[in-house]
Amino acid sequence: MPAISMFIMGLTLYYSMVIAAKFNVFDYSKWSIKVYGRTGAIMAPAYEILFNGVLVLATAVAFATGGSTLEKAIGTPYLLNTVVIAGVIFVLTIYGSALVRKAATVISLILIACIFIIYLPNIIYFFPKILHNFAALKSGAFDTGVHSSFVDTLWWGVKYGALQCCAVGAYIVHTKVCPDKSCLKKAAILGFLINTGIMYLTYFGIMAFLDEGVLKEAVPSLFVVMNGVGGTWMTVLITVCIVVGAVSTGVALVYGTTNRLTNFFGRNLDEAKRAEKRGFHSIIASIILVVICWLVAQLGLIPLIGKGYGSLGWVSMLVVTVPVVLRGLGLWKFSTEK
Repeated sequence: MPAISMFIMGLTLYYSMVIAAKFNVFDYSKWSIKVYGRTGAIMAPAYEILFNGVLVLATAVAFATGGSTLEKAIGTPYLLNTVVIAGVIFVLTIYGSALVRKAATVISLILIACIFIIYLPNIIYFFPKILHNFAALKSGAFDTGVHSSFVDTLWWGVKYGALQCCAVGAYIVHTKVCPDKSCLKKAAILGFLINTGIMYLTYFGIMAFLDEGVLKEAVPSLFVVMNGVGGTWMTVLITVCIVVGAVSTGVALVYGTTNRLTNFFGRNLDEAKRAEKRGFHSIIASIILVVICWLVAQLGLIPLIGKGYGSLGWVSMLVVTVPVVLRGLGLWKFSTEK
């Protein structure tokens, strides 16, 4: 259910940014207090715990995935790979939102291009096989290890979309660049269309190798390339794509919390002193976050992360998605609107 997941994510992100622009709150702590209103004493800390927990887990997964991919593709040590990825994320984070946005734009374009280059040839070449595997899957000929009804599949799609909504705290800071509601709406619609398209490309690309055990692979996309159309150069391309994606994930999530911690560190300083110390505080915050995420990846907690994501999905739905959408639709009015 990629479309369902991306719709939930897009709608929540759109309303989150609308709220941020409306009340001029671009720090996720202040934003959450505004969103939760009278329930903020309980819900705002709950969101902070949820957001930072997902930040650590998601960034650790990014480190581990990028490190493992490089290790398998070019043979460099996993530890070295994750250190390099951590260093890149750290540098991009401490240079502020302008560089982060610029990097995110370039990275997004690279990823979109890579996805199309990698999956379209495989989908076209293996299209008859995709149809065969799809029919076999529906008939129950393949044992994927998951026996789900339509309702179960829909529920997982909803949970996955809700899980992604945890990251809104990292993205609302970028609302400063696009505070206009019509601009935010265009961004949300375009993001939904692109993300949904990419998800379906990935789905059909993987479907071509369903009968070869692709779902048991740690990195299915790498399996598709190594066993599909393209050969060596495609393997290089998917490696770049995965590593760039790991950096993109880390930068987006770490920067959002770095901004929050920087404000926290300077909370007792006057305006001039806070501005003077902001660069230093940003470096300290980035180091703390990157090191924690890197350590989680090294400690072998990635399997636990995978198991925890399902539970975090419905928690995020209750803590983030439902309140934000209710606020956005006007079903839960702000105190100033009553």
